[in-house]
Order: sequence, then structure tokens, then C-alpha cells
Amino acid sequence: MHMEDLKGRSVTGITDLTKEEIEMILDVSRQLKLELKTGRPHRILEGKSLAGIFETPSTRTSISFETAMTQMGGHMLWLDQNRLWVGEAAEEDWHDTIKTIDRYADGIAYRAIRRDRLESAAEFATIPVLNASCPVEHPCQALADALTMIEKKGPIRKAKVAFLWGYRTANPPAGLTNSTMLMAGKLGFDMVIACPEGFEPDGSIMKMAREEAALSGGTVSIVRSYDDAVKDADFINVYSWVSPEVFARGLETHFQGDPEFIEMKTKLKDTWCVDMNVVSKAGKDVQVMHCMPISRNTEVTDEVLNSDKSIIFDEAENRLHTEKALLALTMGGYR
Repeated sequence: MHMEDLKGRSVTGITDLTKEEIEMILDVSRQLKLELKTGRPHRILEGKSLAGIFETPSTRTSISFETAMTQMGGHMLWLDQNRLWVGEAAEEDWHDTIKTIDRYADGIAYRAIRRDRLESAAEFATIPVLNASCPVEHPCQALADALTMIEKKGPIRKAKVAFLWGYRTANPPAGLTNSTMLMAGKLGFDMVIACPEGFEPDGSIMKMAREEAALSGGTVSIVRSYDDAVKDADFINVYSWVSPEVFARGLETHFQGDPEFIEMKTKLKDTWCVDMNVVSKAGKDVQVMHCMPISRNTEVTDEVLNSDKSIIFDEAENRLHTEKALLALTMGGYR
């Protein structure tokens, strides 16, 4: 596997990456993290620009991508709906916008509210387009989660990850759930998803993940209770998600969903919150993750998040290091 293999490539999801390419990204992430910690400059994207297109709010993704570009000598432009003509103005064809950005920037990090817009951006652009979260996949977070688990436990093949749905009023996309299933399939860890009926992740992606898992030694399964998921878990990863269809209507419903959906979902409150009682039923060395933002005390309790089992801020930090690796490898700055 050569570093050049990702140069110029778009990454719209874990689906775009082989096991070997994921391992290469994680290796480069560790190297760049070490260089940062030891004060060794790595301005390997000197003079390069990343266009950051953000259609939904972003804390970790936007800050980590912008900081990554700065630390590597480049620059990120913040392009939200108030800046682009395709945003609130809605007067320019999407093709024209992407082809214009293509002439200015060296890469695009795109946080899309619809998957088809991400896919068309990757089709129109000649520069790399990186998925900074969409309704179907969130590869950047899945890579950061994998790096965090490896740092904490060593090789994660056959590790057990209990991926637990938690209640919140807002409706985040299912992208991380889907990307984690694919990561389990490629890296060979066991992922047990606990979610209520009606909140199952994408069936076609689950099928793809299970086909990969059959080769890697991993597993992907769904259960309906926390107790069934957490036994002997090495990691508990808490997240709330909805279907791409509900998420796509986010802006028009203020990310709450329509009245019927709200009524159905509200019934899950209190019964789907991860507390210390849930955590205590896992392995004694279990560690708790959440991609953030967290709805504290509805998805997962303060007691869990503030305990020594919580590694949420290590996980958040690793967004920076894995995105630096992605940028360096796809934009041609790493040898």
C-alpha cells in the first residue's frame, strides 16, 4: 500500500476505503499526532485551500478541519448557506458552484443534508471531496472512533462494541451508525446495536458490512435492549439517530420531525438513556464513547460522562488527527 494510492481521491464514506487504506489512514493519524505532540512542524499542505461547505451546524467537524489545515500550513474557507448562491439565495446551479470551487480550492470538505448532493459534488469536482457527515455516512467520526479504540485497547479485531441508541429531542443523522457498521466489517470487531423498533440502521449497508465481516471475523447485529448489548463489551458507544428521510426534513422541522414522529419518539424518553446501571453490566474495563454533541441526561447521564470510564474528549481530539491524515493523503502532502 503506497501513500499515493489516496492522492486525488474523494472519500464519501467508509464504503470508498479498503481495510488496508483504513489502516494506512490510522497509521498516518498516529504519526501526525506524535509530530504535533513533540512539536515537530508538518506544514505539508503549505499554500493549499480546503473549501468547507456546511449545510448543517458543526462544532467538532468544522473546527477540526480548519485547525488541521492551519497546522499543515493551509487554509480552510467556511462556506455556509449564507455565503453560497445555492444556499439561502438558491439562485445558482449546484454543478456551477462545485465546478467554480474546483478552480479555486485543492479539496472540499462537505457536510451535506442530502446524500445525493454529496455524490454529485464528488462527480462534478476534479479535486478530492471528503464527506464531513451526511445522512448516510460519517466516515471522519468512524475513523476517529477506530483510532481512539486502538489507542485504548490495542488491536481491535474481535473487540466488542455496544452501539447504544439514546433518546434526544433533536434528530441526528444515522451516518455514524452506518459508518461504524462498515468499519466493524472491515476491521473485524463485533458491533452489537441496541435500538428501538423503527430506528434500525440502513439495511443495505448492514448487508454490506456483514459480507465484509464474514471475511474479517467481525459481526454486526441488532438487539432491542441495553442488557442484551453490553455484556462483556469493551466499548459502549452512545448515539441517537433517525432515518435519512427524517433527517433530510431537519431544517423545515427545526430538527424535531413531524408531529406523528415526535409523538412516537417521545414515548421512548427515559427508557432509552444510558446510565451507570447499564455501564455496570458491561466488562469492568469498559470505556464509554459519544461522538458529541451530547444531549446530557437524556441520551446518557452526567454520571457516566463525567466518570473515569468516559473517553469522549480523547475521541473528540482524534477527529483532528484522523482528518489531518485524510487531508494529507488525498490532497497530496504526505510521503
